[in-house]
Amino acid sequence: MKSGLLKFVVGAASLCGLAAVLLCAWALAGAGAEAPPGFGLLSASSLLLVALGAFLAQWRAWRRLFRWVTALGGFIGLAALLMPEAMAPSASASVICYGAAALLFLACRYGLGQAAAALGLLPSLGSAIGQLLHTEVLFGRPPALVLLATVLAGIALLGGTAHRGAIRIFLSKTISGSFARKQILVATVGPIVLALFYAGLLPQGGTPLALAETVASVIVVGWITFGATALVGRRLDIKRHKAEAELRNAARHDALTGLLNRRSMNISMPQRHAEARAEGQAITLMMCDLDHFKHLNDEYGHAVGDEVLRRTAQRVHAAVRDSDLVFRYGGEEIAVLLECGSFDAQRIAEKIRESVKSKGRRAHDDDLPPVTISIGAATSEKAQTELKELMAAADECLYAAKDAGRDCVKTVTLP
Repeated sequence: MKSGLLKFVVGAASLCGLAAVLLCAWALAGAGAEAPPGFGLLSASSLLLVALGAFLAQWRAWRRLFRWVTALGGFIGLAALLMPEAMAPSASASVICYGAAALLFLACRYGLGQAAAALGLLPSLGSAIGQLLHTEVLFGRPPALVLLATVLAGIALLGGTAHRGAIRIFLSKTISGSFARKQILVATVGPIVLALFYAGLLPQGGTPLALAETVASVIVVGWITFGATALVGRRLDIKRHKAEAELRNAARHDALTGLLNRRSMNISMPQRHAEARAEGQAITLMMCDLDHFKHLNDEYGHAVGDEVLRRTAQRVHAAVRDSDLVFRYGGEEIAVLLECGSFDAQRIAEKIRESVKSKGRRAHDDDLPPVTISIGAATSEKAQTELKELMAAADECLYAAKDAGRDCVKTVTLP
């Protein structure tokens, strides 16, 4: 689910892309007669392709095609380096970076692509800061409309990939996302404030040489550095969460059978029992025990016994419903907790018994000895019976099934 901040950024990027497209189209329309200052045919064409590609790439069906459109705009900007009179050097550098970013996006290298797009904003950012500090800049000051179109195209390109890469982490609701946003804010505002402070200390008429480029470079390098840090941190978080999930899963499941273990049983059973009692629903506990399992271990060995246990666990789990809980109670004993009445419990118990007894269709089943299972089931029709009493009743039914010759089901119904 997209966060509100992510939706806002993507929407704002779409508006910026549309504004850049309209601005460049207007410039192209007047290129032969009254073109806006600095907006020649070459610069307007390359910026239009970049902006159009960035704007329309937000539609998934057309994404790859319009990434190539943006890249084409970058190639035109590269050609414009040979004709500096046709395109401002700052705009040409920006367009080349945008084209490279589009190619990286095509290769699904979103972090590197966003870094390239951020570098594309560097000349424009330097020009804007130069105007703020009233100083000359190395790239020169492009006309306001060219500067505006270049910045809008860059924002559209970056914002259009807000769902991927470093920008996605900056916009997330996580603690790391919040911290990254604060870092970016400080990295953006801090250098500008310091530059204004030191520029004010200069003697009257003094010009801070290359100050705008220095500030802009510090800001962009800060963006890229914090973006890379956020990406690495995110990957480490994913690995940590995955490892924690595996540990939690291992702590809750039996290593041999894959069933829930005794610890999970002690936690889950009281919860299910309390829920059933609160809703007045029936609850059933089954105790299942493989017949003559000690004899099987002695005759065939523990390796075969373990394989029989695994196969039995799989068949018991397959015979119950998804909402039912299956535990390895201990040794060859399996407990099953079901939210059902005595009639359904009897039917499911017989299904388990027949499933365990059958030979099966798997190839390795031919190498395993046949086994049977005895089942005792205790049902509390309104879950009014205490859990300890329910377990004791299920145990008594299990012993009754064994006394009756094994390979059978015995049940009892309680209040």
